[in-house]
Amino acid sequence: MMRNPGGCALWEGGGAPIERDTFTCSHCNSIVIVTPKQSPAEAGGFCRMCMKPICGPCADEGCCVPFEKRLEEDERRYRLRQAVGV
Repeated sequence: MMRNPGGCALWEGGGAPIERDTFTCSHCNSIVIVTPKQSPAEAGGFCRMCMKPICGPCADEGCCVPFEKRLEEDERRYRLRQAVGV
């Protein structure tokens, strides 16, 4: 179990329900499922720039580009295209 999970996933089916802790990657906004006794490196990583948990692929990139910043850049590009008429 994580010390401070961001969420919880619950599967119910042909047996006992399965419950796992989850967190949301701060760089790509994907949900990461954490299995019991999983090391932090296996679950993804922790960005020391934004001080938030991140998924494995974002940890492999090695740069800090939070999801909010990406959204702001997309909105800026959209507004520029609207102003130019494209």
